[in-house]
Amino acid sequence: MKRTTIFFVFMALLILCGCTDGQQGKKRARIVASKGLPSELLLVVDKSVWESDVADSIRALVQGPVPGLPQAESYFRVTQILSQYYKQIYTTMHSQLFIHLEKGLKKPVLGISYDVVARPQIQVTLKAGSLEQLRSFLSTRGEHIRNVIEDAQLNMRQATLQKKYSFRVAKDLEAVLGMTIRAPEQIRATKKGKNFLWAGTNLNEKDQNLVVYTYPWNGEDALDPWFFAEKRDSVMRLNIPGSEPDQWMQTTREDGIPILTSVIREMDGQMVQEVHGLWEMKNGALGGPFVSLCRIDTAARRVITAEGFVYSPSTDKRELVRELEASLRTLSSF
Repeated sequence: MKRTTIFFVFMALLILCGCTDGQQGKKRARIVASKGLPSELLLVVDKSVWESDVADSIRALVQGPVPGLPQAESYFRVTQILSQYYKQIYTTMHSQLFIHLEKGLKKPVLGISYDVVARPQIQVTLKAGSLEQLRSFLSTRGEHIRNVIEDAQLNMRQATLQKKYSFRVAKDLEAVLGMTIRAPEQIRATKKGKNFLWAGTNLNEKDQNLVVYTYPWNGEDALDPWFFAEKRDSVMRLNIPGSEPDQWMQTTREDGIPILTSVIREMDGQMVQEVHGLWEMKNGALGGPFVSLCRIDTAARRVITAEGFVYSPSTDKRELVRELEASLRTLSSF
């Protein structure tokens, strides 16, 4: 090969290395690891908004109580700053919510972006032309905004669990039900039953537990909240008894009505019932929050339920429950 040919080939390689994504002269932005504590949310709001009554609606959105917990705990761990103070040090936070006023907008605009400058990351931006627009949008779509952020944070937890999880629980669930799950690594004790697996940490505080079970489906409305509670109690009575014959786990009730909230969500094309509630040990002093995912497997004519429950009377429980909820979403049947 002639020297002139070698020179032109070398120069072409230099040009290609200096370009990214086909745009000459532009370098690809470096994606770094995001930062922030679990459930942390950076809230960036215009001063005029934060000094108005709309601030109360924003606080209720991000700091309202999480359903299904025995004591009030806020949805997110919020760090709030005014828009003019949003600097480089904040850009890599994993969850960010921006609320701005922009003159001329005829209606509010909601934007959702992922992995903008860090990974994993979610940025939600709400812009409106007036305080009235903001107030109205938050009253009708505020819950949607909160759900989008919460789902993104659960996905982040799932990604962590895929890398670091309890091999014992995964192995035993495969043996009992032919399913896989990524349970938190600290959950190592297991108990097998008929179409049932319990796994837990066996701690006196911050005790996390998972149960997965199935039962035949005969065409009834298995996703009805009342039916769910009745079936749950019968399964738990059989598989999670207390230390005395008259003790077993059951759903906490008030005037005979189960204390729970139930919503139907779509997960990977499947309709899944998500339940948050409280449990207690009948004739005992134990109790705490639980979260369940339940779906009907029409092909196998069975109902699949995965649940996480917590016992930690002296500590906050939001993070413990959310880690379990993320784990439930890794179940292969969901």
